[in-house]
Amino acid sequence: MNRSRLLTHYVQTFFQDYLKDHRGLSNNTVLGYRDAIKLFLAFLARHIRSHISKLSLDDLSAENALAFLSDIEKTRHCSVATRNLRLSALRTFFEYLVTQDTLHIGQYQRVISIPLKQSSHRMMEYLEVKEVRAVIDCIDRKKTSGRRDYALLNFLYNTGARVQEACDLRIENVHFDPPPMVTITGKGRKTRQVPLWQETATLLKAYIAEREPIQDSLNNVFLSARGQSLTRFGIRYIIRSRIAAAINRCPSLGKKKVGPHTFRHYSVSRTMPSDLGSPWLSGGNCCSKHR
Repeated sequence: MNRSRLLTHYVQTFFQDYLKDHRGLSNNTVLGYRDAIKLFLAFLARHIRSHISKLSLDDLSAENALAFLSDIEKTRHCSVATRNLRLSALRTFFEYLVTQDTLHIGQYQRVISIPLKQSSHRMMEYLEVKEVRAVIDCIDRKKTSGRRDYALLNFLYNTGARVQEACDLRIENVHFDPPPMVTITGKGRKTRQVPLWQETATLLKAYIAEREPIQDSLNNVFLSARGQSLTRFGIRYIIRSRIAAAINRCPSLGKKKVGPHTFRHYSVSRTMPSDLGSPWLSGGNCCSKHR
């Protein structure tokens, strides 16, 4: 097997056998590794002026890996955190190569030894109760999309769920019997149960009753206008558009970079007793918790 075909073989077995079968990683984690390796190989082809199909194991040098990491920061203008995430994916890939290709062990070890960069931790953006209320109040609930978005934002604020967790949420994971609760599957397939405010439970129940999936077997809670499961990009778009619509009512929103994680990092405590009611009635986000 020539060197180019051998690289292709190792890339395939890394994803198909090693990450899924041996490591047992979730599909979302595997997709993150896929994006990093895809970017690395595409950069490598440009960097050495070769077609990607002609890349070989000899091209996987520490010098080329460092050039890729530099390109991420200087050309793609990504943060140090993103650079470190890409490097972590490369390290995992090269650790796998060490077990498969003894001829280039020294070369691979030099890539594995590339250090992560230290980065300053910026203050996490958060929303005041009045800002969340402004966003919620600007949603037109006469429209189907408005009722969905109203339920979605209440769900995110109530539970502190990650955006992918909201995408993956299925009807059978929402329990409406008192006390209402939702079972959320997160990173590493770990599950947790989060209490729902009665208002959030009522909104979810009403939305689920009227949603129209593209096929009956689709049990995801939050759907797009086409009846398909909402994606991470879809939820980010919803949040951006709802924030933009509320800026005139609440100008302070225009000074903040708000995304799905903003709701996650400044949500009401999961242990908030249900008899206190929703944040709109009890005075708001009284028990913030970073998770």
